[in-house]
Amino acid sequence: MKRRQLTSDERTILSLLGYGADNTRPTAYLSSMTSLSQRAVRKVIRDLVIKYSIPIVGERTGSKRGYYIATDQDELARASGPLKNEIKQLARRNRALIFAQIRTDWLEYLTTKGDQDNGKSDI
Repeated sequence: MKRRQLTSDERTILSLLGYGADNTRPTAYLSSMTSLSQRAVRKVIRDLVIKYSIPIVGERTGSKRGYYIATDQDELARASGPLKNEIKQLARRNRALIFAQIRTDWLEYLTTKGDQDNGKSDI
């Protein structure tokens, strides 16, 4: 099986990532160390995970926010929970959009909606 060749950006980002949860690298840091925007950094990280199966974790809470390369199963498990929650929220948003009404008066509609008989009382 032929090994894929890393792009220059992938190689650079990979070299900047730390190993383990104590060595997170924020997106802003990775962006400042490269000529890439923060959006481009996130895309490179996504590509490294998907194309090469590198276990890069995005820590989104606490004081150690940022990306790191997982070194054990516990670190991988910690990364999975927030992703599952995000998938659920995206599915809810998608469902809401599928069934949404097309209107041009949303502010007026929502402002006066409470005055209509929707089964709720302001008292």
